[in-house]
Amino acid sequence: MGLENGKMFVYIRTMDMNDLPILTALGQATRWRTFELLVRHGGDGMLQGEIATGLGVDKNLMSAHLKIMREAGLVTAEKNGREVTYRVTPAAARQVAQSMLDLIEKATGAG
Repeated sequence: MGLENGKMFVYIRTMDMNDLPILTALGQATRWRTFELLVRHGGDGMLQGEIATGLGVDKNLMSAHLKIMREAGLVTAEKNGREVTYRVTPAAARQVAQSMLDLIEKATGAG
């Protein structure tokens, strides 16, 4: 329950709270740009250094961003010797997109 303009209202949760870490991760500009870049590279993925260079971000800072994205389930990391290749996890991205579309449909009565 909450209070808005002096009136009580009940918040009805319509999105799966498991989507929250993904939405939080994508809510930061560098991580959103990283997500877009990795989506464009498809299944081949990219090395951490390539991502950092492509976005003009310090490699250590990029590592922190990728860790958050990995923990949220947005990307996978595959270690190849000293290098790590990152790829988007399509199922996680689709799940969040579908949850958002469902929420919009429910709120607007569309569909």
